[in-house]
Amino acid sequence: MLTFTTIQIRVPGAPALTPALGRYEANGRPAVLLYELEPEDEFDDGLWCDLTVNLPEQALPGDDWAFVPTDNLMYLRELERLGLAEVGTAVRYGNFGQMAVMARLAPALIAEEG
Repeated sequence: MLTFTTIQIRVPGAPALTPALGRYEANGRPAVLLYELEPEDEFDDGLWCDLTVNLPEQALPGDDWAFVPTDNLMYLRELERLGLAEVGTAVRYGNFGQMAVMARLAPALIAEEG
């Protein structure tokens, strides 16, 4: 189940976005999706991107941490600017050298178990 917030993320080249909070079923880690505040039309669900990625084989420092692919770093930096995230160290994952950073999420960005 996703919970939407009233937080707005604004970065160049993207529409105004809001995070939808959830948890990965496999391990209960925080999951964050970014949705457009104003989808293009009635057929568009508004999903812009998955902010986080689930890397169950990688350890995290705590339950309030998640992995964010470096491709999504500009969104994470905006959350950091708003005081809602702290950017940690990077790790490699996948077969093609993808990188993700560990991010500590503020309580407002972590879905409660329901």
